[in-house]
Amino acid sequence: MSQSWSAKIIGTGSYVPQQILTNKDLEIRMDTTDEWIQTKYGIKQRHVAGSNDNISSLSIGAAKRAIEDADIAAENLDLIILASINRDVKAPATACFVQAELGATNAIAFDMNVGGCPNSAYALLTGIKYIDPFRFKNVLVICTEIYTKFIDWSYRNTACFLADGSGAVVLQCCEKKEGILGYDFGVNGTMAKSAWWPTGGTLGTISDNVEMDGKAVWEFGHTIVPESIRNVFDQANLQANDIDFYIYHQANVNIIRNIMDILKVPQSKTHINNDRFGNTGGASSLIALDEACRQGMIKKGDKIMFVAYGAGLAWGSILFQM
Repeated sequence: MSQSWSAKIIGTGSYVPQQILTNKDLEIRMDTTDEWIQTKYGIKQRHVAGSNDNISSLSIGAAKRAIEDADIAAENLDLIILASINRDVKAPATACFVQAELGATNAIAFDMNVGGCPNSAYALLTGIKYIDPFRFKNVLVICTEIYTKFIDWSYRNTACFLADGSGAVVLQCCEKKEGILGYDFGVNGTMAKSAWWPTGGTLGTISDNVEMDGKAVWEFGHTIVPESIRNVFDQANLQANDIDFYIYHQANVNIIRNIMDILKVPQSKTHINNDRFGNTGGASSLIALDEACRQGMIKKGDKIMFVAYGAGLAWGSILFQM
C-alpha cells in the first residue's frame, strides 16, 4: 500500500558572512583578473567568513530566517539535517549545536555530506524521506559551506570562485497531491577525482587544494544534468515549459544558461546570483531559492525544478510544488 502523504516547502532562508571579497581584491592575491573571472564564471564578488564565523553560526542565521518564513516555532521541528563538508568540531555533529541554539528541543539532529555542491539536493531528499504525519511532520534542512578559511589563495583554479554561505528550508508533511512530484539522483564514482578536496581523511593529506578537472565537470554539467531533469519530466508526465521556475547550483553562469538553452526554456525562468555570492557549494542552490522566493519570482503553487550537482560526481534533481 503506497503512502498517502508527501512533503512541501513552507519556508526558506539564507545567510552569508558580512565581509565581501571582490575580484579586484583577488587580483592582489593571485595571478588573475576581474575580467577573466567574470568571463569564465560570472562572479564579481563573494562573501567570506570572518574570524567569528563558523559552520554553526552561518547555519543558525539561515535556519532562523527559514523558521520565521515558515511561521512555526522551533519547538515544532522534529528533525534537523545539516549538510556540509566541514564542521565546527570532530564530534558531536554540528547540527547538535544548531539544535541547541535554535531551541528546537523536540528535534533530533545529524550532519551529512555527499561532497559539497550536491549536498542540497541530497539533504532535501533525505528530509523528504523522513517526512511522515506521525513523527517527522516538520523537518529543517540546512546546507552550509565555509571554504575560504581552508583554501590555498595562490591556487587560482579553484580559489577564485569559492565562497561561504548557508541556505535552509523547512519541509512539512502534506497530502500526496501536493509537494514532491518527482526526482532523479545518481553518482558516478569513477569520476570522483574530477572534483575533490584530498585532505583531512584517513588517506592523509594528498593535497591541500580543492582540485577540479574543469573540462570534465563542464561536460558533466552539460550532459548528465539535462538528462536527469528530463528523467523527472517523464516521471511527472510534464514538459520543460510546464515548469514555472528552475533553481540550479550556482557554480557557473555559463553552465546554467547553457542548460536552459539545451532544455529550450527561457532564461527568465531561472535565478542566477553567483555574481554576488560566488560558488558556496551546497548552500548556493538554497540561497538562490530563498532569494527567488523573497523577490516574488516564485509563487505559491508554482512547479519548481531544483538541481544540484558536483563532487562525487553526484547529481540530484527534484520537482516540487511550492
